[in-house]
Amino acid sequence: MNQREIASIGCKLIGIFFIVQGSRLLSLNVPVAANMIADYSMVNIFYSLITILFGVLLWYFSDKLAKVLVKKRNQNEVIGLGASDLQRIGFSVLGLYFIGHSLPELVTKLPSLHTASYGLPEPTGLRVLFLGGPTTELLIGIGIFLGSQGLVNLLNLIRTAGLKRESDSELEE
Repeated sequence: MNQREIASIGCKLIGIFFIVQGSRLLSLNVPVAANMIADYSMVNIFYSLITILFGVLLWYFSDKLAKVLVKKRNQNEVIGLGASDLQRIGFSVLGLYFIGHSLPELVTKLPSLHTASYGLPEPTGLRVLFLGGPTTELLIGIGIFLGSQGLVNLLNLIRTAGLKRESDSELEE
């Protein structure tokens, strides 16, 4: 199994996870929709459908994402994967998880910025403030996805910090 296949499988697993999560949320929201305010039940159902859609898209585009995750020079290597390669793919998939978790939430919360608060006074600053969590999660997900190689290098640097290297011991002699 080469690196692209492993990256593709990781993306497909995350896609399956989102489909299952969205289905679970949908099964919880549909029966409750009859007892809730119509606008809120539609938002909850929309959130569930967006989560399922993101999972399906992640599954569908997993091969293209694998091409982004694994460079062309490494695509046909069948030799065992090194720890840094697995860490890089793992960080990329983790970034996709954060992106996929925050996007449906942002999509459902953005329209509420323009709707009334059903007669309750709510400052505009608070309306924007409740988008902070999903926005931060989206930015962290993008950063982890695009900066996976840098994170692996940082982990290697931290892991070897304070240890004597062979080249350092040769210089002392």
